[in-house]
Amino acid sequence: MSSGLRICFCLSCYWPNESGAERQAHRQAVELVRRGHRVVVLTRRLKSSPVVEVRDGVEIRRHIRTIDHLGPAFGVSFLTSLSWALWKMRKQVDIVHCHQSLWEAAASGIVMGRRRDVATVVQPAAGGEFGEATALARTRGRTLLRKAILRNNQFVAISEQIEHELLEQGVKAERIVRIGSGVDTEQFSPGDTSLNESLPSGPRVLFVGRLHAQKNLQVLLRAWRQVVASSPDATLILAGDGPQRAGLGQLAENLQISKSVHFLGSIDNPQDYLRAAQLFVLPSHAEGMSNSLLEAMSTGLPIVASRAGGNTDLIQHERTGVLADATDPDELAAAINRLLHDRTLAHRCGTAAREHVVNHFSIQAIVSRYLALYELLLENA
Repeated sequence: MSSGLRICFCLSCYWPNESGAERQAHRQAVELVRRGHRVVVLTRRLKSSPVVEVRDGVEIRRHIRTIDHLGPAFGVSFLTSLSWALWKMRKQVDIVHCHQSLWEAAASGIVMGRRRDVATVVQPAAGGEFGEATALARTRGRTLLRKAILRNNQFVAISEQIEHELLEQGVKAERIVRIGSGVDTEQFSPGDTSLNESLPSGPRVLFVGRLHAQKNLQVLLRAWRQVVASSPDATLILAGDGPQRAGLGQLAENLQISKSVHFLGSIDNPQDYLRAAQLFVLPSHAEGMSNSLLEAMSTGLPIVASRAGGNTDLIQHERTGVLADATDPDELAAAINRLLHDRTLAHRCGTAAREHVVNHFSIQAIVSRYLALYELLLENA
């Protein structure tokens, strides 16, 4: 394999404003740099951050200027600004990899599409009602945007749901490849934790993620009322922040479960909290391929997850976890109670989850697959 590829990642937000797609992009970028490649990230301007900086060997260029909160003006300004930034870089990159597939992919298609000296890869970050396909369907000018997006060379589906959505948008099957997200299986591994003294005793059920409608946490709280009825010493720990924080706190009060629900707020390093938990729960309405779920599996935790998006690509029911209908508090509560009380099943699922992720979703394995794809695209250019 040739060395020293020049790779440009495009995505709306990046460090220090990180969520799932941004964390995954950073993991991949750091691993690519470690292997001797150059990665430049094009992302949005932040008032509190420098326009250009280097983090972990990755060059971050915050060159995308947007007009916020003005409806279509945001999309037009994003598309124009990123297109100009890509045009200026057109002779300095071998690969453009869009880690989100709306404005980023449209700009890549407009500037780089059909260029023989640059290969373009589009990787949607999410599927379902909170994914890019749904956002495109609601966007003005979607017909022109779709045409621009389809000019890119290759599309990556991180889940079966996203693969179906790409096909529905008109992407040909031969231009779609399935590559999942990756996790650092050494950082996220079973082990001791220093948090046992600072967290409530008894069984700990952990959620890590944004407190957002996508995560379906209101149903989780309603299910939790049933869980504590049979496991009164159990604690639900919600690690994260978001627009639903106040409402969820009020709902816990109304359901009279607030004493058993612990809101942690945002945390920088979840590995110690994962090691301190007995069970991980992810009740989302929609997911691409959740970093938090991969991290929990890599830590060897038994999992209860909704039958949504990439969750079903990772969780084999009753083998690497338990799947539940997260629109039904009764079914979600039954799944949590089952793994809390059946320790044999819980241990078996946690062990199998760790093995599955180590074998198929380590960040090293995922980056190797992307490098093979990059090389193939450049060879066929």
